[in-house]
Amino acid sequence: MKNKKQVGKALGRVASGLFVVTAKCEDKEDAVLASWVNQCSFDPPAVTIALATLRSARLLVEASEAFIVNVLPKDDMALLKHFSRPPEDIFKGVKTRKGLEGIRILSDAVSYLECEVVQAMQAGDHVLYVGEIVGGKTLKGGDPYIHVRDNGFNY
Repeated sequence: MKNKKQVGKALGRVASGLFVVTAKCEDKEDAVLASWVNQCSFDPPAVTIALATLRSARLLVEASEAFIVNVLPKDDMALLKHFSRPPEDIFKGVKTRKGLEGIRILSDAVSYLECEVVQAMQAGDHVLYVGEIVGGKTLKGGDPYIHVRDNGFNY
């Protein structure tokens, strides 16, 4: 690649949101802070998420074929701080309720989308999942957290 430094700076200017993707399979559950979430279809409504191959939440998404996207708020940093450096008990101190397949919904999120995996593919160091939206709701409302990065080659 020519001009990797310049490409990284340009790639970092691609805006994205901040989300917490939650997953559960049998008695195991997890959550991961994610920024690569996008709507990809109107009919049926669907989103894509990209999870690093090393993330344990990815294995739960694959095993259960379901996940929930929780949209983080712009004006309240509590969820962002919690899931940036989560405790061993990842949901400790976070208000939740159960959604699709018993997967946790973050009560203080702007909104959430319940998704069933309809497709998955390897995309470099991440796995890209297409989730058909089967449920969802606005919770707190308000504006979602949007950000850009200084360098598109790392978080």
